[in-house]
Amino acid sequence: MRHRSSNQYRHRRGYKAVRSNCSQMSFEIPKYATGSVSPIKTVPSPKPRLAELFRRHADQWWKETRVLSSIQAKIFNPNYQRIIGMGEAALPFIFADLNERGGQWYWALECITGENPALEAGSLPEARLLWLDWAREHKYL
Repeated sequence: MRHRSSNQYRHRRGYKAVRSNCSQMSFEIPKYATGSVSPIKTVPSPKPRLAELFRRHADQWWKETRVLSSIQAKIFNPNYQRIIGMGEAALPFIFADLNERGGQWYWALECITGENPALEAGSLPEARLLWLDWAREHKYL
């Protein structure tokens, strides 16, 4: 009986030798792994999850702070802080909420954007309008 070389054995078993240019190491890939690639599952966009997360935190924030008169109590609420932690991705949701129901979003907006177009506003309604104008100008609305 003739002794087969390891390459002949591997070839017969459905493997082919491949040499890696990166490390100059040889490794083997089954033949079925080379050739056509099967479709990759698409990962859903994180945006719907982010919208859901924002809505949950915003609704909880509203529920917990709507009767409070202290701005500090409102902006240091854990749900508000979590929304700030979402960063720039939260801006479209914050602006939509500000447009729909108003609220004390100004601190979060300034923290996230680093800007304050309402610095000279004389009232909260005026600050709201200035921020919404800023949002339209920057394509968030």
